[in-house]
Amino acid sequence: MDTAGRQFAPAPPGMAAVYFFNAAPDSPVLNIRANGREIGQLGTQTWMRAEFAPGNHTFHCWGPRTTNAVTLTLAPGDMRFVAVQMLPGQYVCSIGESDPDSGRAAVMAGGRAMQY
Repeated sequence: MDTAGRQFAPAPPGMAAVYFFNAAPDSPVLNIRANGREIGQLGTQTWMRAEFAPGNHTFHCWGPRTTNAVTLTLAPGDMRFVAVQMLPGQYVCSIGESDPDSGRAAVMAGGRAMQY
């Protein structure tokens, strides 16, 4: 699945693909939720891909003593990248959309994360 994810294949017809990544060199493990459902965990320099139906989706990161969220409107065929991290000394995880070039680079440099 690691190799397949790095090929950045289009989402299945009628769906959107979202890559979540944590490019931080030192970060606690952060849990990721999509629309209230836990979908996986991101550690240091890891990523995961999930596919969603079109529409509004709220994505949360949470870790030790912290939570944060971002809402994206996805369209069929979208491929989006969401950066998630909590740097040393920070008390709040951050989550937000990233540009495709930065997202692709983080996926190529990282390892696939545990996903549910």
